[in-house]
Amino acid sequence: MKLAWRFPVITVLLASAVLAGCGTTNTATATAPAVPSAQAATATAAPTVAIPLAPLTVPQTVSRTIQLDPAIAQDNDTLAVSGLVYDTLVGLDASGNPQPALALTWTVSDDQLDYILTLRQGVSFSSGSAFNADAVLTNFNRWFDPANALHGSATYPGWSKYFLGFKGDKDAQGAAVSFFDGIEKVDEHTVLIHLNRPEPQLLQILAQPYFAILDPAMMTSAGAKLGTSAKTVSGTGAYRLTDWVDAGLDLAPNAAYWGKLPSASLHLGWK
Repeated sequence: MKLAWRFPVITVLLASAVLAGCGTTNTATATAPAVPSAQAATATAAPTVAIPLAPLTVPQTVSRTIQLDPAIAQDNDTLAVSGLVYDTLVGLDASGNPQPALALTWTVSDDQLDYILTLRQGVSFSSGSAFNADAVLTNFNRWFDPANALHGSATYPGWSKYFLGFKGDKDAQGAAVSFFDGIEKVDEHTVLIHLNRPEPQLLQILAQPYFAILDPAMMTSAGAKLGTSAKTVSGTGAYRLTDWVDAGLDLAPNAAYWGKLPSASLHLGWK
């Protein structure tokens, strides 16, 4: 990944973000009454995969083998519960249009290769750790780079499905299999996602529960046990996991949640 030469582009995009209130059409804000799609209107490349629009239904019972690490999930129970305790950068409305989540605004370059995402400030994981650009980079690098210390031996089915390949994967012609070309920190609350070819549905892809942002400190301390007990789950979602017991999972509203706080706790029994 070679991104250093793109710093002039970053400057231009950041300037565009500052001027968002002056009529640009490829940013979205949480305060606007009707949030437009942040996907650039000139995108012409065919999407790589179909994006599901319907949200996962929260089950009343879940598998005893559940592991709340959505990046390595291969079952809907994990993805559904992960959607309660973790957040993605982008959300989707009922029509599948991108909506602000942990990313408050975004700006897309004319060539569809650079996405500047401005992150929410004042957000914390349930452990108390701060959510910031470093946390986002840690998650993306874990997903994309098999050599990353946090990647481990999991297959990352969500990343394989939506991003098509991992760092270093090449096709028969020597081209990168994945359209994702890397991510870098612009400042404490801004990241740049770079693609090597346009992907018109990148924002919708980022809304999939596989790509929830987990607490880097928890990922490091829990290791392979990440998501296997209440003590190893730390997210920014509407709920926090309070108990993982013989009777099932207990979740309470997360008082520090940045959005609308749920009105009641949840209990999910075992199947």
